[in-house]
Amino acid sequence: MNDHARVPRIESKILMATALLSCLLAAPACAPTLEEQKAQILSNKITFKGLTMQAFQDAWGKPTYRHRELTVFYVMDDGNRIPRFRVPVGEAPEGWETGAMAADAVFFGYADRGELLGFVEDRLVYRQQVPAAEVHAVGKMWTHEERFKTRLEVPESPKSVPAPDRPASSPK
Repeated sequence: MNDHARVPRIESKILMATALLSCLLAAPACAPTLEEQKAQILSNKITFKGLTMQAFQDAWGKPTYRHRELTVFYVMDDGNRIPRFRVPVGEAPEGWETGAMAADAVFFGYADRGELLGFVEDRLVYRQQVPAAEVHAVGKMWTHEERFKTRLEVPESPKSVPAPDRPASSPK
C-alpha cells in the first residue's frame, strides 16, 4: 500500500474521532427535548438517559415527597444508582460489584405511583418501584431528617446574606 492511499484513511479516522468528541462535548444539546422526555415518561419508557426533574413534574405532577441530600450511590450495571439509604446497613444491593459515587441529589417520592426517583445534576439516576406504603415510610424518614439538619447541611438562604449596601455587623 502506498503512502497516498493511507493519507485519506487517516484523515477520515481523524474526522470521525473529531465528530464523536464534538457530540460527547455537546451531550446536553443532544439530550431529548422536554416534550420528548414527557412522552417517554407517559409511555413508561423510563431510562437513565437525559430525563429531568421538570419532565417528571410536568408528566406526573408534583411529587408526594421531595428531599435533597448529599448521598452515596451504588452504581449498578444497568445504569441505575442505588442510594445508600435504600440498602440495609452492612449490606450491598443485589448485583452490585464495585462502583460508587457521591453526589448532591434530589429525590422524589410519588406515593400514588409507587415510585422513588433520584436526580443528580437534574438527570434521573435512580428509579425504584415500591408499594405506596414504602414511599410514605421513606417520606416520613426524609421529613424526620429535615427537622434535625444543621446549618451546615442546609443551603444558605438569600435572607441571611447581608445586603451589598450595608456591611455585615461585627461582634462587639
